[in-house]
Amino acid sequence: MEYEEKGSLDGVPIRVPVNEDYRTCAQCGGDCDPDIAFGSDEHGARIAFVCPEHGIQSLIDPFEHLR
Repeated sequence: MEYEEKGSLDGVPIRVPVNEDYRTCAQCGGDCDPDIAFGSDEHGARIAFVCPEHGIQSLIDPFEHLR
């Protein structure tokens, strides 16, 4: 999967997939908004993309390339 850098957090690059399908609701085709950011030592950081009508559609880890 190809990624593009969207900035950095404390000097660590934040990368997201170039293909923006992760932002599209599988049920209605609408655009999903980033809503929840969470993380753990075991699973890294995650950003949820949420359709207002159908809920969470995808999770991405912008720091995946560092593990």
